Amino acid sequence: MSVLAEALQRANSDKMPRRPGQWTGEACKAFRQSGPEAARLLEAALAWELTAERLATPGDEPAIRQRLAKMEETTAAARAKAEKA
Repeated sequence: MSVLAEALQRANSDKMPRRPGQWTGEACKAFRQSGPEAARLLEAALAWELTAERLATPGDEPAIRQRLAKMEETTAAARAKAEKA
């Protein structure tokens, strides 16, 4: 099972179904207890879900990795701007 598939499975293991982009108790627990890569992918997956308007699946990994790259680029740009200020 891929890192993303495992993270999504854990995030979706709550008794109540999770809506796209929703941070349930189980999703938060999966984020906190995951390694750095899984946590970053889970965060990106939930961000991706907001625009896709559906839950992410392991098959969405290429799009989720693209979202993660964009999130990392934006964060790096914001940090660089803050350092110049």
